[in-house]
Amino acid sequence: MQSWQQQLKTTFKKSNKSVIVGIGNDMKADDGIGPYIIDHLQALNPPNIELINASTVPENFITHLIDSNPSFILLIDAALMQAEPGTIRLIDKTSIGGIAFSSHQLPLTFFIEYIENSITTTILILGIQPFTDEFAQPFSKPVKVAAQSIIDTLTQIFHEIL
Repeated sequence: MQSWQQQLKTTFKKSNKSVIVGIGNDMKADDGIGPYIIDHLQALNPPNIELINASTVPENFITHLIDSNPSFILLIDAALMQAEPGTIRLIDKTSIGGIAFSSHQLPLTFFIEYIENSITTTILILGIQPFTDEFAQPFSKPVKVAAQSIIDTLTQIFHEIL
């Protein structure tokens, strides 16, 4: 079984146009990890990869995603996976029913199904197990370490494939 890093590298290499969507509430500690990662990747300005901070409303970007027709969409979000805080996993879209994504207006399953019914694309979800989602608190140490690992991995992938 491939690591999440290798799976992402393989998928990005196959893609001619990719979008990375950071999802979460940056006012609720670890739940804001998706937007945090997007904000840190913005400085890289990777060609053929669009970065979107969707905050708590990824559904607001459905029309844009369909119109831009990317071959790969990566969703990054805090996910309650009954794992150690800071655990990073690629979550198969068929198994997200058993994983909680708490800060969304609509379920991710709806978001994914709508896009997949409209365009041909690969959608992967990169989940990070949060420690806390308390209001107005900083990221926990394990989630901050996980975020840096994701940022480093994506930076390396961008440099290798672009």
